[in-house]
Amino acid sequence: MRSRVQIPPPRHLMLTSIHMEINQYLKFAESISNKTSKELLKHFGKTDTSLRGGSLKTTYDFIADKIIKKGIEKNFPTHSYITEETGFVKKDNDYLWVIDPLDGTGNFVNNNPLFAVSIALWIKGQPVLGIMDAPYLKERYIAIKDKGAWMINLKTKKKIKVRVSQTKDLSKSYIITCEGGEKNKKRIANIFHQIYLKVRELRKLGSAAIECAWVGLGRADAYYTTNTYFWDIGAGVLFVKEAGGKILHFNDQPYKWDEFKPNKNYNLVVSNGKIKMPKI
Repeated sequence: MRSRVQIPPPRHLMLTSIHMEINQYLKFAESISNKTSKELLKHFGKTDTSLRGGSLKTTYDFIADKIIKKGIEKNFPTHSYITEETGFVKKDNDYLWVIDPLDGTGNFVNNNPLFAVSIALWIKGQPVLGIMDAPYLKERYIAIKDKGAWMINLKTKKKIKVRVSQTKDLSKSYIITCEGGEKNKKRIANIFHQIYLKVRELRKLGSAAIECAWVGLGRADAYYTTNTYFWDIGAGVLFVKEAGGKILHFNDQPYKWDEFKPNKNYNLVVSNGKIKMPKI
């Protein structure tokens, strides 16, 4: 008996299947992010501000972490994931959830509303989905690989497709920066000094997810961060890329997706791709 030849499905059916799969992940990510955001809002404004300073790990980080981990373990038990609180849980090498359950802990503790929940899914070393919720601002930032980036007003449910700013002149640009995981304050001060002399304004928001999102939204023209963690920018880099921006090394060379790995730190710039960034 002749063996049957395996004929692959038509390409349009394969793309439809992939799209349906992404929709499934998107639905999950939105649901679990919404649940986490609601829980964080219950505690916001009730924190002990004496906890400020140092490397913060609060009760609220672990509450948020538990909600998201439980959701992944229940719905996608074979998938790998990395979170700020838990670290890297290695399972299926092809599927990796990159999670910061409470991005901007210092802000949260200090009753500053600029905090976020960041959830990304990377498949075979490339980001395919990113969601960042800013619970107090009632804003959700979504990116889907090769589809675009959107902001949803969670109060009005209005959804708009977003693009980076059109600013081309560095001297007129608004730049966001933060130290990420960098502990050397002299290095941070030197970077601030080099950038600030060349731009219109330099600002710090205190949440990498929101800082990336605001570049994608055109609220800022670029964002510098040093020694930042994968979970801080796992969703944000896709959002900026899908909004038409660029992800760059400090020497102005573009990042490749395969350069991003669990348990590594990154010096990077997310930019509107139109201004010439100063090399650091």
